[in-house]
Amino acid sequence: MTVNGVEFYDAPKNAGTTMRMWLKHYEQRLPETRDWSGYYTLRGLGLPTAWHNNAMVHPQFFSPGEEGNIRFCIKRDPIDRFISAYTDKVLHEKLAPWSIDTCLSMIESGEMEAIARSDDPYKLAASHFLDQCTWFGPQMDYFDHVFDIHRMDAVRAFCQDVVFKMPLPPFHARNAKHLKLSKIELAPSQYRYAQSVFAPDYAAGWS
Repeated sequence: MTVNGVEFYDAPKNAGTTMRMWLKHYEQRLPETRDWSGYYTLRGLGLPTAWHNNAMVHPQFFSPGEEGNIRFCIKRDPIDRFISAYTDKVLHEKLAPWSIDTCLSMIESGEMEAIARSDDPYKLAASHFLDQCTWFGPQMDYFDHVFDIHRMDAVRAFCQDVVFKMPLPPFHARNAKHLKLSKIELAPSQYRYAQSVFAPDYAAGWS
């Protein structure tokens, strides 16, 4: 997404739904009468025209932007992100039949990325499990601004002042409590395995 000389780099499960809603609001304004304080989606509204889905089209994942643009992204703890992706995409949406251990093994071996870069039926599910280094690159200093997902108030302020230059509704981020589904809990051995699998993210500062 590029708006007013500002580039947003998205990674699944890192507040992309909120960013798409703000972009949609910027492009055509969303209904003022709707209550945006609870769970929301873009269902029935359509994707914003300026949104580039780099999971499903080329160039996929991280690619350098235009020289001189302001660049920002939203990071998230890798294991928390994995738990969110598994709960949402496997348990709730049932996009893939993988177990937790299978997912972690596929990420570690590179099979998950191979699926995400192919035309495999599980392509969309696989893209949600790729590490943030795949989406953002390994160099945090490439970005002018890096926000934490737990500081969406700061993201909103930045988007109002710098990106969209207009007031934005305080959208409530999608989360599992609205799905009537409890987030998975990793066993101690799985947690240690996940730490190893996502070591590149932790080393790069994407946590």
